[in-house]
Amino acid sequence: MAIIIAVMNHKGGVGKTTTTINVGAQAALKGKTLLIDLDKQAHLSYAFDVTEPQTTVRDLFLNNPYQVVNVRKNLDLLPCHITMAGIENRLIDQFSREYILKDALKPILEKYDYIFLDCPPDIGLITTNALTAANYVIAPVEAEIFSVIGASHIIDFIRKIREKLNPDLQILGFLLTKYVENVNITDDILKEIKAKGWEDIIFETKIRINTSIKSAQFRKQTIFEFDRKSRGAEDYARLGSEIIKKIKDN
Repeated sequence: MAIIIAVMNHKGGVGKTTTTINVGAQAALKGKTLLIDLDKQAHLSYAFDVTEPQTTVRDLFLNNPYQVVNVRKNLDLLPCHITMAGIENRLIDQFSREYILKDALKPILEKYDYIFLDCPPDIGLITTNALTAANYVIAPVEAEIFSVIGASHIIDFIRKIREKLNPDLQILGFLLTKYVENVNITDDILKEIKAKGWEDIIFETKIRINTSIKSAQFRKQTIFEFDRKSRGAEDYARLGSEIIKKIKDN
């Protein structure tokens, strides 16, 4: 039975898709893994060079037949496309509209060990569907003060999902991205996190700024394919191990 992990933050540019790519690649080393691109910008699909798919996640939401695309060994992708734009208007009058994704995934849960949901940068109906379907949430937040302030909104949103739609949803952790070591502002951010009482839900692993990550995406590779010895590969390998440990400990 698949473990479903939503990678979400209502703010763009914090590393959601990068995290989905690389933790998905790590997960595929241990079991059959599916990545689902829920963002109409389709960056996750582009990262695996799936730009004109025959079917997309839009078909899933409209209850049409759809196909996943195998992108690596043990790693499948349900792609997205710009045609996803406006889908929420098509779903707004549907009965139990928050459960569409959860219900659609039930027939394939036995096929996968892990399913990662790359959420759009908002807290609309698609993100609500993702959190309703998920067991866990990973929330990448950029290591800068406004992202940390925005984390309060993420916690409030997850709390509402728990209360109304998915009482079993757990925050696996906030992931600090674009992290710079030994810089005063970074230390101040960590102090702010501790002051808010969030220390226990912050991953010990932090994703340091590393040009290899951007270079890997430009070449449509995971960080491990591009440069296994890079700091980016080191950080995401460590994060993968920490995710598995957190899941086992829950």
